[in-house]
This record gives sequence, structure tokens and C-alpha cells, in this order.
Amino acid sequence: MRMTAQLASLHSAYWSFDRWYRLAWYLWPGALAVLITGWICIDRPAGTAAPASPWAKPDTSAPPMPVRHSPTLALWPEKLQNDAMLCFSNAVDLNPLIEACTRLIDNGAQINSNQLLSAYAQRGFLRRLKQPDLALADYDAALKIQANTPAVLTNRAWIYMTRSRYDTAMEDLNKAIDIFAPALAGRARFYRGYCYLRLKDYDRAMADLDEALRVDKVNPDPYLARGETEQALQRYDAALRDFDEFSKHAPRDPRGLIGRSAVLEATGHPQDALAALDNAIALDPSNVRALTARDRLRAQQTSQHDGSDQAKSDPQKSDSQK
Repeated sequence: MRMTAQLASLHSAYWSFDRWYRLAWYLWPGALAVLITGWICIDRPAGTAAPASPWAKPDTSAPPMPVRHSPTLALWPEKLQNDAMLCFSNAVDLNPLIEACTRLIDNGAQINSNQLLSAYAQRGFLRRLKQPDLALADYDAALKIQANTPAVLTNRAWIYMTRSRYDTAMEDLNKAIDIFAPALAGRARFYRGYCYLRLKDYDRAMADLDEALRVDKVNPDPYLARGETEQALQRYDAALRDFDEFSKHAPRDPRGLIGRSAVLEATGHPQDALAALDNAIALDPSNVRALTARDRLRAQQTSQHDGSDQAKSDPQKSDSQK
């Protein structure tokens, strides 16, 4: 039972944060289909007449394959199979997914505790952006079923972090990191490093962010937090390297350029900082942070320029008239 819950938690964590893991789930059915088709083609005797119906045509009466599987999908009661497939799919419209998860939860008496935990955790994940209070309630319900579920603890900590409740988030993250295998704790390490950064405990922040980058090669976000930490420590060259490394891994994300501009401004290079902000706004024209920073820098430069012109135009007055 505990192993099944851990597998469910690991799957949820990987699916939430590892795009390569999600891609594998998309690709393996197609690869398997090509392999089976190849076997059929090879085994089919030469000269055999083609069948009257299209060859290898799928059964149109069969239910569609879910894009994403629940870790315990095969064990759901038959009448809940469709809701399980929908709840754990990755459709763009979240409302039907949330409703399906709710139906699973409402039928909690017919499913086992691991399935109920998975349904609560999934609904919390789907609600986390637009309904964070309800997501928090779902995570709390999941943890009442099994307190030591590291993926749920990590996701609940994220909501606390968005509300600047860093000490509370740290309590969940400490538990999650203790439970996770070290190689799977990258996301939790990143979150805890970010909490340490916000609490100005820079040495611990650096330790966690270094570890997050070591074990999780997919997520570039720790570069941003580490760059900000290094900037706070006035390690400006290292901060620039991290912001540039983030931009290298996420070239369409303006945050690396915004971080770069902050370092350049702090080190007395306003023109280069403005150029970085212009590039960030080219990527995201509505980015409020970049637009605000650029307006502020431009206003400062205009003020300095006007002050310089005024000084040149004023006549020099001697201390005494001769």
C-alpha cells in the first residue's frame, strides 16, 4: 500500500514538473504501435490479398486512450473509469477535469485510500492557479489520508510561498526532502532554496539551489534564484553567469534578461541594462516588471541629462565680483 502511494506521488511530481517525463508518456504509445505494425508487416505472407476493410483500422467503439494515466487507473471501479481517465488527463480546459476529480472524490466509499489521495492531489494541482484556497483544502485532505506524501507536501509549500508564508512552506519542504530520494528532490530543494533566499539566509539558499541544479537538469528556474542570491551577496559576475545560463535554457522567457539588467544597473552600466530590458520586452511586450524597470531607468537618464544641460547653460558665478 505504501509503495503504491509513493509511486503515485512520484508520478504526480514528475508529471507536474518534468516535461521530458510528460513527453515520454506522449511518445511511447506511438512507438509501440509502429513496432507492432512492423511485426505484422513482416509476418504477413507475400501475395496475401488485402482484406476488404482498411488494414489495422482501430476499433472506433473503443474509448479513447487517456493522454495521461493515473498511477492506479487500472484499479478504479469500472463505472469510474471514464472519470478517472478525464481527471488525470492533460486537457486544456480544466473545468471538466476538476469536475471529474470531484466525482471520484464524491464516490470515495467505492475506491481505496490511495485512489482517493490521488484524486484530491490531482484536483488540488488543477486548482492551484485560479482557486488556491480550494487547492490548499484539497492538499490538506490528501495529507490527512497519508501525511508523508512528498509531492503533495511540495505542492502545498508552493501555495504557501505564493503567499509569502516562507516559514510554513519550509516545514512542508523539510519533510518532503527527508522522504524523497535525493535524486527526486530537485523541485523541493529549489523551493526551499527560494524560501531561504527570501528569508535572507543566503548560504543555505546557495546550498539548496546548487543541489537542485545538480539533480534536476530539466528545470532552469534555480538559475534565477541562485543569480538573485549571488547578486545579494554582490557576486555580480557569478550572478550574470546564472542569469545568462537561464536564458540559454529558456530563450523565450524574459526573466533571465530582467535579472541581467538588474545586475548591470547595480554595477553602473545603465545603457547595457536598458538593452537587456528592451530584449526582455521584445520577448514579452506586456511584462510589467520589465516595462516598469525600463521606464524607471529612462526617467533617471532623462533627469541626469537635463541636469547636465542645466549646469552647462547656467553662467558661472564667481565668489566675489571684481
